[in-house]
Amino acid sequence: MFTGSGTLRSTLRNLHFTPSGRHQNSKAAVDFVRHARETFEETYSAPSFTSATARWVGKSKLVSVEYTTLQNDFAREAKRNFANHMTLSISAGRATVLTKGKPADMDGARASLQSPSDSSLVAILSSNSSGAGRFVEIWRDGVLAKSIDVSHKHGEYYTDIFFGSLAWSSDNKNVIYAAERSEYEKAKPESTGSDSIENIGEITDVIEGAVAGVADPRCYQFEEDWGESFTGKRPPVLVIVNVCDGSVKVLPSIKNMSPGQAQFLTRNEAGADQIVFTGYQHEVRKHGILFCYNRPSGIYVCDMDGSNLKCIYNGSVRSARIMPSRKGLVFLSTTTGGPHDSTSEIIYYDLEKDRAHTVVPIINEPLEKEQTIGGTRLPKGFAGIYTGQLPAQPWLQIGDSTQDILVFTSVWRSTSVVLTLDIQRMVLQVQSPDAGTLSNAVLSVNGDLVVGTTSTPAHSEILIIGEATRDSHSQDMAIQWYHVARSTVSDIDWRVICNNGKHGSAPECIFVSPRKPSNETRYFWANGGPASRPLIVFPHGGPHSTFTTTYNAQVAGLARLGFGVLLVNFTGSLGFGQEAILAQIGQMDTLTIKEIQNAALEIQNSGDGDPEATVYLGGSFGGYTGALLAGLVPGFYRGIALRNPVIDIAANALTSDMPDWSWAEIGLGCSFDSPPELGPETFAKMWEASPARLVDKIRDPMLLLLGGSDHRVPNYQSHSFYYRLRTANVPVQCKMYPNVGHSLSSIEAERDMFVSLARFFATSLKGQVESHADH
Repeated sequence: MFTGSGTLRSTLRNLHFTPSGRHQNSKAAVDFVRHARETFEETYSAPSFTSATARWVGKSKLVSVEYTTLQNDFAREAKRNFANHMTLSISAGRATVLTKGKPADMDGARASLQSPSDSSLVAILSSNSSGAGRFVEIWRDGVLAKSIDVSHKHGEYYTDIFFGSLAWSSDNKNVIYAAERSEYEKAKPESTGSDSIENIGEITDVIEGAVAGVADPRCYQFEEDWGESFTGKRPPVLVIVNVCDGSVKVLPSIKNMSPGQAQFLTRNEAGADQIVFTGYQHEVRKHGILFCYNRPSGIYVCDMDGSNLKCIYNGSVRSARIMPSRKGLVFLSTTTGGPHDSTSEIIYYDLEKDRAHTVVPIINEPLEKEQTIGGTRLPKGFAGIYTGQLPAQPWLQIGDSTQDILVFTSVWRSTSVVLTLDIQRMVLQVQSPDAGTLSNAVLSVNGDLVVGTTSTPAHSEILIIGEATRDSHSQDMAIQWYHVARSTVSDIDWRVICNNGKHGSAPECIFVSPRKPSNETRYFWANGGPASRPLIVFPHGGPHSTFTTTYNAQVAGLARLGFGVLLVNFTGSLGFGQEAILAQIGQMDTLTIKEIQNAALEIQNSGDGDPEATVYLGGSFGGYTGALLAGLVPGFYRGIALRNPVIDIAANALTSDMPDWSWAEIGLGCSFDSPPELGPETFAKMWEASPARLVDKIRDPMLLLLGGSDHRVPNYQSHSFYYRLRTANVPVQCKMYPNVGHSLSSIEAERDMFVSLARFFATSLKGQVESHADH
């Protein structure tokens, strides 16, 4: 018998969703859709902080903060950027906002950067809405000092975390950034005067440009992009703009390499600037780079004109940051190949001695006590570095002394923490402003001030300001944190569930739920205790990523609708040591499935979810595990919603922008220089681990949410899955969102997906209720 509350039964029974072909909408159904849409807008309206800088005002205890936010505009169907500033007073352990400016719309601004040595100076990369007109703007004291037209020098800017660059030279005379290489000339009518060409050379000589009424030979030459989120973008080039005379210099392209993350390198006060950058290598093909930190790359140095190019470190490296002392630089390094993301090292490169050594090593298991490894003191519980990139401005400076103290963010089990690394003393410390349950992130560092954010599953981001000090005796670092705003009261509860290495259990889960029945939860949880509350089981994608206690709008929205949401961090998640990541390889269809299912059973048995009202939600790899569970445990989940799921591993290997994933995750090797063939034995192994083989066993309602422009998991395999489910008379819906990619990140897609989930879960649970009632 159905064990849910009678109110849930009657409420869902009254939701008469109109079948296709009928024109009369019921008031109940329309009211429900409105409630879901309003919940979406409430939870997705919270701004996220994208950048911030802070500085002391004179010698007072006043702090000036400039920051930018990204916010959804539901009326315009747009994600909008705003710039703002505030002045804070810091005293008695509190930060008080004294003044706050009016938000300025950053429409057209693709990236901006304040000069590290002159806070009055700001560079902005701007373009109009069509992207045809591009300008480098130089602002001084809030006044536009110069606007330099770069429209005909290159294509659109690169502003992502892999290739995006924007940096000032030490003398503030130049800025460097990355942009698309110019488009090759298309065919145009032949001009007169061709007889003036010298009658020399061979017919096979290289031709550049459109000639003789024919396009540049390179114009239609196949040249792949960097995959998901880079679709159709031409390769990046580095561009230097002299802000004094307005001259623009595009550095030459480099064969089989895409540059990014560029900055100026000044070895000493009198020395000429050089350029240091990350170069992503591609001998045979480009492999999709989004969320993939195992791609071949190197740290390169060259002269200002691109000459004297030298690779100073090769591997899978990124995020080079020049030390304030100018003695060297540090960067992140991850194992090449294998898992798409894993534990990173921090490497120090000595510019004087021209050699590198590891400062923070790869950690296999969380440290049971404070230890010194490779000369670096590491804190108790430390399980390694897990961060995509270091902050653009990551260095602390306390007083007048020049120190090399790095501040950055890393995943630590199911949280995100702030860490400091003293390069000279070789000491790593945790600096988060709480006991390790909230999630915190660093935005920037200036002098002894750190600007960051803090959030929880129940509270969206707020700014925090940190003031760094050094203990005069131990010389250890400490950061005193101040919350710029107080978190609002929330009707959502959450907790981290730690399984302490229990066999067959996910290392940790995060459980997010409404505190009590309310008007907001009325459709799914009108009254009764937690045991009558519907449950969503929600593993993350990747598989090598992590759900942290950071605010997640989708999860908060589902909890506000009345669901308990179980976020599953299974073996293979980041933040638990390198061994945990490698332990999943070859077992994603066995160990991972077991851990997800055990997590669901444990939360049900604890009385925090209704076994008869349990549904599933997962995207990408989480969609893969959901499709597997649909065939392995039919009847356990009343409805299964999958966003861009991997259904057929072999098909994904042939069509995905990251084909290496299909080999690596099932335990087979994959060389970037010599991609393997998909032979019969490999195909058989991939098929055995694929949900596609279990279609005949699926009977529970399914919802597929697909991006029309998804290059990570192309939707052909989901279409085939959909047709086979329909043939088997399985209740299935398929939503296709045009012109959006793997993450379904447009406002229209996010809104429709959220409302569709609410409707689908309501229908699935309603059908289950009625089937029980009929019996």
